[in-house]
Amino acid sequence: MTAAAPETTQGGTVAIWSRAAYAVSALVLVWLILLPFGAIFLTSFLEGDGGLSAYAEFLASRSLRTATWNSILVAMGLAGLSAVIGTALAFGVARTRMRFKGLVRVTMILALISPEFLLAMGYILLAGPNVGYANIVLRELFSMDVRTGPFDIYTLWGLVFTALPSGVSFVFLALVPAFGSMDPALEDAARLKGASPLRTIATVTLPLARPAILAGTLLAFATSLAMYGPPEMLGIPVLTVSIRESLLGLDFDEASVAAVVLVGISILALLLQRYGIRHPERYRTISGKAFAARTLDLGWPEHLLTAFGLLYVGVALILPYGTMLAVSLMKSIGNGFTADNWTLANFSTILGDDSIRKAVFLSLRLAAASAAVVAVFGVIVAYVVVRTRQPGRAILDYISVLPLAVPGTALAFALIVIYLSEPFRLLGFYGTPAILLLAYLARFIPLGVRNSQSALLQVSPELEEASRVFGAGELSTLLRITLPLILPAFVYTFLLVFVLAIPELSASIVLRGFDTQTIATSVLSVWNGNGGLAVACAYGISIFVTVSLLFLLALLARRLAAAWGGQADAAPAATH
Repeated sequence: MTAAAPETTQGGTVAIWSRAAYAVSALVLVWLILLPFGAIFLTSFLEGDGGLSAYAEFLASRSLRTATWNSILVAMGLAGLSAVIGTALAFGVARTRMRFKGLVRVTMILALISPEFLLAMGYILLAGPNVGYANIVLRELFSMDVRTGPFDIYTLWGLVFTALPSGVSFVFLALVPAFGSMDPALEDAARLKGASPLRTIATVTLPLARPAILAGTLLAFATSLAMYGPPEMLGIPVLTVSIRESLLGLDFDEASVAAVVLVGISILALLLQRYGIRHPERYRTISGKAFAARTLDLGWPEHLLTAFGLLYVGVALILPYGTMLAVSLMKSIGNGFTADNWTLANFSTILGDDSIRKAVFLSLRLAAASAAVVAVFGVIVAYVVVRTRQPGRAILDYISVLPLAVPGTALAFALIVIYLSEPFRLLGFYGTPAILLLAYLARFIPLGVRNSQSALLQVSPELEEASRVFGAGELSTLLRITLPLILPAFVYTFLLVFVLAIPELSASIVLRGFDTQTIATSVLSVWNGNGGLAVACAYGISIFVTVSLLFLLALLARRLAAAWGGQADAAPAATH
């Protein structure tokens, strides 16, 4: 943490801006985060007969025990496979001469921003036990005298498989920078002792990358716990689905305990990750000495990594979305891939459907509003934490990351409890876009705060101190010096939250009302029979293309903002 800037203006009085920013940060974080957290836990003790009765009923329920066990098994399976696959591909891209590195990188990014329920749609079309296209091809290719299989996506392993691309992406994106910043002298020392390249990787490289591996694996674990779309589409009972089913049955005590259990598992995973890196000095590889990570010559294993990378690209991106695209162009799925079965009518249906247009416009408005608020509020909280000496600023930092441990369905349940209770019921938020906006803000605040903190830590406080020496106030310094320097992070945060909020499902599915369907919830409605599989696939492909283009725009805007900020570095300092 960099040294905090002075808390006084030139006149020697305590800066009003710092106090105001601290007060606003504390109030908003309490409202958006601590209040839902408290609602989740208090409701679990107050509903029903009170005390621990709701927990006793939870333990006595076989269906809820099954849902809990399924959630844990899926999360552990996804985290383990993501760690293995993500580590192998990240090492291949960062440290070897494997081919098609750019293709693997693009696939990881697209898998990360792609909604999991879209991938689930593609995999269901491929691996449905009866009429899945992959199963049909394999049965005909190998003359299998069976009507089902060999793949069945409607299993726990099928659920793991549908979420695997996003989990692998978390590990991959955490590890590539870590592998690229390692001092090659550490590996050279092992080689001088007679270790082979593979043994060096196993005993030196991978242990040094443990923090990044654990961080990516934790994200994969937490993401799988928060999944709603894939398990609902596959009919697999997990805690996120149980929470919504309990709410539909107006069983608030059951929903509250399920939410508490879900949050508890997420927090436990976070504590285990922190325990795994409790000695940070063991993993430090970057010092004042300049170096560049060396590309290793592994020989024939590099060809295996290339083949593995291409296989991953095909399974995680080309096959599911290629199948969805093909189905979206069919008049009738039962007629197969014949020339007279192609049509664009499914896309026309989407464009002409009033309910879909309404859902799209609502999602865009919610995404824009949440992105703007998160970007601005992230700067305010980060400034208080990094640049002031306000007491309790570290507590604000911890509160801002708590939503990472709260799945969307649990957060949505908490908001329902709050805004159906007095005095908040008087606000009339329940069933309106306002409650969806509150959920989006709470979910994405960690992104805004963390991105702004990283940017502020890279800006020396001396630039701001120089501005104040020349008579500028704290707010003026923030607007004229600090903000221009962190503009790239601000723009990137806005666009990233905008992209992620458009297909948000886990909170939206619980909070939606009759007139507040979002893009994600309307896709599920079409998929579940309100429009047909071909129309649902056309809808899904449209979402995928839109989100991908917006993310590319985010990357372009970040580069342009960085270039503009670099040209403007000298300008703010010269204004006084």
